[in-house]
Amino acid sequence: MSLLLQTVKSESDLESANAAASTGYAHGCADTDSKSVQQFQQALSTAFAEPFTLMNVETGAIIHADYDGLSCELSERIGLLAEVARRGRPEIVEDVSPLVMLAIPLPSTKKGPKLVAVGVFPQLQIEHEHQVAAAAQIFGVDASRVLRWILGREIWSPRVLLHLATAIRDSFVQQDEVTRLRSEMNDAIDHACDAYTELGLLHRLTRHLALSENESELWQNALAWLSGSIQSQSLAIVANQAVEDYELTDLFTDDIDGVWIYGESPLEAVVLRELIERIGTPALSQPLILSQEQTSLPTWHCPEVRELVCVPINGGEQPLAWLLAINHRSQAYGTPDEFDSVDLRLLSSVGTILGIHSRNLGLYREQSELFSGLVLSMTSAIDAKDRYTSGHSHRVANLSVALAKQIGLEKKTLDTIYLGGLLHDVGKIGIDDHVLNKPGQLTDEEFEHIKQHSQFGYDILCGIRQLDNILPIVLHHHENWDGNGYPHGLTGTEIPLMARIVAVADAFDAMSGDRPYRKGMPYEKVDTILKNGAGMQWDTRVIDAFFAIREDVQNLYSDTSSQEASQKKVLTVN
Repeated sequence: MSLLLQTVKSESDLESANAAASTGYAHGCADTDSKSVQQFQQALSTAFAEPFTLMNVETGAIIHADYDGLSCELSERIGLLAEVARRGRPEIVEDVSPLVMLAIPLPSTKKGPKLVAVGVFPQLQIEHEHQVAAAAQIFGVDASRVLRWILGREIWSPRVLLHLATAIRDSFVQQDEVTRLRSEMNDAIDHACDAYTELGLLHRLTRHLALSENESELWQNALAWLSGSIQSQSLAIVANQAVEDYELTDLFTDDIDGVWIYGESPLEAVVLRELIERIGTPALSQPLILSQEQTSLPTWHCPEVRELVCVPINGGEQPLAWLLAINHRSQAYGTPDEFDSVDLRLLSSVGTILGIHSRNLGLYREQSELFSGLVLSMTSAIDAKDRYTSGHSHRVANLSVALAKQIGLEKKTLDTIYLGGLLHDVGKIGIDDHVLNKPGQLTDEEFEHIKQHSQFGYDILCGIRQLDNILPIVLHHHENWDGNGYPHGLTGTEIPLMARIVAVADAFDAMSGDRPYRKGMPYEKVDTILKNGAGMQWDTRVIDAFFAIREDVQNLYSDTSSQEASQKKVLTVN
């Protein structure tokens, strides 16, 4: 079935259409990029060497028409053109030889109007009016006028028209997409710059959140790191003196008094605390930002502060402290500027991290104290089991740490060795009392029984995750370098280094101390046995370390207060 279009039948009709276009263009393009529309229409005219009529298919308004074209009245075809716009691809909407009508939907945004460019093209060269009579009748145009219009014009194949129209439209779609992506990219770059600054600071902060970190030092460092991201004259942290459910006592000293300041603060520490109190702690349970509009009011009580950001460092039901940025730095150079949401978000993020860390640190301390108490209780149980070796575990722990330091091991390993030294004989809890405290020489059967304490100790502790690192010490501290030890007969470096260290400390303390069946040996004899056993019973490297600190070892054993001090040491949970 043919699609009939009502054509503009006279020059006067065409003039009326063009007159309407001058006002309709602005109306039809009110919600779209008129420059982009003009560029698209110009590209069509250049590529096809023919003018196009531009129509808003939503309102029926003619946006643009041209005298040089074989223009048509398009109102009755608005439904068809709307379908072309919906499909989003060029279509041949009339094909009556020798004329063809091409409709091209313009690329549009979601908010812009749906526009379609319509052009009429000759597809055959003609010489007589009767050759265009049928097409002129369907298009409603005078045949002589069609003949005059066709003469000298380029002949187009409908297939070529569609290919060219599709290529032009796709090019503009891609161009619009590039423009859109460029705009989004610029926005993303601006956002990424802010995010990079924030993430860089947060990453730097979280890298220093080791549980052993000094909290006061961490808070001071956080202010220094923030100064590179926040354009403020000064930054400060004010601890909450009203907090009772959390250990903040170590943060209040004569030098600090719970206030940390970085930069050129217009207020002293005591005034900063008064500022918090004047604002009111209930009002500071949420982030607060004050601009010059608020601080210029007669009711503002601190004229030295022009701009302020204050966020809580939360660690429980009430803030542990408040993090403040005071006076935007640009103000100091006469450039008007103020803190914004980016500054507020960054400070809030830092405040949240510091609050969580503080609360975790408190929980860690409680856990560490509980853990330390349990370990010391087990050590006391060992001493109570074997009354002749009371204090042996503490002495072995301290001597093992001294040997490990001499060898050059790191602090984390020293903590593990200390803990392993305390618990290396915990398996003696499973040894019969009459064997453990027998005053005479042990029988072979009794010695085999007492050798089981290494495995007993391993079995006792292996279910405690925090003690996994010391299990090699407990299990292997009686292995010999030459493979004649127990329980597994390991040789050389098969024996864990920490176990080799504790083995030397254990041997020295055992030989120099009293036993049920003998008195302690003189130090000279002990030294001889250790030297002769290097490379056979003990690791030569550890024996060399022992004699390198031999004088310190003797001082350690002569200082009876060291044992009492060691028993109070807080253990590290690995």
